[in-house]
Amino acid sequence: MSAKALIETGLRAAEIPLARQVKIWARFTDEKADVAASLTRTVRALHKALPLDQELRALSIGSSGEPQFRLLHALCQKGLFLFDIDEKALATVSERLDRQMVKNVFPVQGDYLQDFADRDSALATLRAKLGDAPFDLICLHHCLYYCDVEQWPAFIETLYDAVLAPTGAMHLAMMSARETEEGTTTWLYNHFARKFFGAETSHDLLRLRDQLSNSTAVSDVCLNSETKQVHFWVDDFEQYMAVIWMILLYPDGHDYDLDQRTEIVEFVIRHFWEPRRKIVQTQDYLSIFKGPPPTS
Repeated sequence: MSAKALIETGLRAAEIPLARQVKIWARFTDEKADVAASLTRTVRALHKALPLDQELRALSIGSSGEPQFRLLHALCQKGLFLFDIDEKALATVSERLDRQMVKNVFPVQGDYLQDFADRDSALATLRAKLGDAPFDLICLHHCLYYCDVEQWPAFIETLYDAVLAPTGAMHLAMMSARETEEGTTTWLYNHFARKFFGAETSHDLLRLRDQLSNSTAVSDVCLNSETKQVHFWVDDFEQYMAVIWMILLYPDGHDYDLDQRTEIVEFVIRHFWEPRRKIVQTQDYLSIFKGPPPTS
């Protein structure tokens, strides 16, 4: 493919819908397996605090069309609620549920910023949309990017107080805000957001951990965190660039103009595509336990 054709392909990839970008990432990365491993450690600890015969009830917020579906479905026979704002993503999930005759998984449309804005809203949402019962497990995997970081503690405190069961766990996953190595997803985002908008990521789960550890609004809380690396590669430039645009939060986070998008595509061709360079993402995980502290 010529240089001109590559640039045109890279620009065209910017128009791929977010749900498809997420699906490409999920298909060609080891990230889902890594999230599953971290989530499984959290669930193992939760199981130790619950009666042996108790089935789990789980809520996955902002899961789009790619939740940890197989794992959560298997673990949460009492019910799995997939909560998302994206109608198309939920339609994809619904088609799969019908095709595979799955009965205990429930897609729910809503805006978590509104539906869990405070305790009253959360309790109303629980009654109206989520079966009117608290959840043993709540997952928030890459769903906080569109929420102001200053709102994070209050949002988590609301879920902890009003939505999580007296003995329960929350599992969060996000790109690390503290990674500085050149070529990682954090570095890529900061490089272009800083250059064109004077911005950089502040989406720091480890800072949230520290805030919650000092919060008086969450009682009986135990916090665990870990950091891992995951990798992405696909031998198709349009799909490769689709994931780059997802990382750069275009257009919902930043509206790069045509010249800026062209510069980004040229940079990726030169520094990533031509050298056949995998995308590396450093990822933070945060587990929040409510009730008896987990045992080792």
